Amino acid sequence: MTRHQVTSRSGRPIVIADYDQAWVRRFEEERAMIYRACGRDAFVRIEHVGSTAVAGLAAKPIVDMMPGVRSLDAFMAHIPALETLGYEYVPEYEKPIPELNDPGMPFRRYFRKDIDGVRAYHMHTVEAGGEFWRDHLLFRNYLRTMPDEARAYADLKRTIAGTYNATMLADNVNVNIGYTDYKTEFVERIKAEAKARVARSTPIIVAPYNELWPVRYEQLRQQIVDALGPIAVDVQHVGSSSVPGLAAKPTIDVAIGVRTMVEGRAADAPLVALGYSKGVEHFADWRYYDREEHTRGDNVHLHMVPFGGDRWNRYLLFRDHLREQRDVAAAYERLKHELAAEFGRDRLGYVEAKTEFVDAVLSRITHPF
Repeated sequence: MTRHQVTSRSGRPIVIADYDQAWVRRFEEERAMIYRACGRDAFVRIEHVGSTAVAGLAAKPIVDMMPGVRSLDAFMAHIPALETLGYEYVPEYEKPIPELNDPGMPFRRYFRKDIDGVRAYHMHTVEAGGEFWRDHLLFRNYLRTMPDEARAYADLKRTIAGTYNATMLADNVNVNIGYTDYKTEFVERIKAEAKARVARSTPIIVAPYNELWPVRYEQLRQQIVDALGPIAVDVQHVGSSSVPGLAAKPTIDVAIGVRTMVEGRAADAPLVALGYSKGVEHFADWRYYDREEHTRGDNVHLHMVPFGGDRWNRYLLFRDHLREQRDVAAAYERLKHELAAEFGRDRLGYVEAKTEFVDAVLSRITHPF
């Protein structure tokens, strides 16, 4: 028996809901309120974790947030501010229970928030860079890029929830069968696979700006335009290598705008003929190709998206803003160096961790007042 089985019985059935895009909005709005209440400097950053953070994944409709802080002891001063937002600090999980062989979680400060009597948020505050922090980001990021595993996880959760609910709601039965515990084997397997993927990667290097990057882009652009013809409505140099003076991973990012993603799939054959990987459609509006340029010392990433759509506009808005606002570009460069040191070989973690900065910049552009 575990602590979860002893303490978490709510008397309510577990509901696994279909994915809802509103979960992302709820996280972003709640994160903004927490930053205002505690001050942005109280955190390294606040991450959206758990199943509601994975696009398309069914989940309990409870948003899990993971604030990363520099010091848990210092963070305790912000508890009164969190209480004004409706959060309840729950310290019981921090202490060990020897009779259950449970070491407790002294490295985490757990908070929960109900809205209208229904659990709405879980907040797991930890020191950024620790094992809990790294493992939760690895798990989330792996599922974000592996839709088949995400679907398998959803199926598992629905199965476990069904068994849990049948047992919990049975007449005269007061047993919590441990919904969370029965997911452990799956979670541990995914974490192991994610760690193996990181171990196979090369270290993240943020290199000084290279004036040959735009020259190389023009060569690539011409090849792509010639190969795709009318499939490509427009081709643009995006990402950090497209911003003069900005340090970046030595990668040329190219956005290919297409009329529809279905029509864009016809680009697979000509792009493979140019040496790119076969396209992988991680999302309905994003198809990804890459090519390693070992002899040149750089890589090429192609991002096929609907021309004029949200992703296309984000690419161009962010690029153009960095080109015009050198102070913002300098802040972005500092962040990239920090994240490269934090994530080492974890390229996906590095990319995902930049999202908060990018979103904040785009928000200021589109909502200046």
